[in-house]
Amino acid sequence: MLRIMLVLVAAVSLAGCEVYRSAEPEEIARARYVSAEPPSVTLVSMVNAETGRSAHSALVINGSQRVLYDPAGTFTHPDLPRRGDVHYGITPRYLDYYERYHARFSHFVHSQKVYVSRETADRVMANAIAEGRTPKMFCASSVTTALRGVPPFTGVRYTLLPETTLEDFARIPGVEDSYVYESDIGKNNAWEHSDILPE
Repeated sequence: MLRIMLVLVAAVSLAGCEVYRSAEPEEIARARYVSAEPPSVTLVSMVNAETGRSAHSALVINGSQRVLYDPAGTFTHPDLPRRGDVHYGITPRYLDYYERYHARFSHFVHSQKVYVSRETADRVMANAIAEGRTPKMFCASSVTTALRGVPPFTGVRYTLLPETTLEDFARIPGVEDSYVYESDIGKNNAWEHSDILPE
């Protein structure tokens, strides 16, 4: 039994270690995007339209720069430098692309934004950077670890379940909800032919 468990753990770990090129510091610096919006931390949940339960968790962190923390996620874009599970250069256009990448007939995107100080956002960002790569199926674990001990997220429990993280975020005072629905199979053709979105 122990041998079987070790094999399963190894398989999960390997599944989360697909080959990709880690961005160099110079690439990350060039991609840096500073939003004019107030600092915030947003939980982005990919919700199963049939069950109403979250299947994946990510964070959009808007502090001294805006980044996407997508642990154990499948998202990638050749124009976005990535180190660990942190994607840099998240302009409005790329944030829209990320949301539409996930929104489809079977899932919708539920975003829960909490406005915080820049120092708080940067602390969450530093925690996310420190997490490195996350194995498949452990997105909620890494998201909640990045938030651990940082007010106003102290009520967000450590969990392996994205749905639990969504529920805990809903209890944070002042949280703002938004949703993205699409009926396609997950392609971004409409976005690819559009102009850059305004801030």
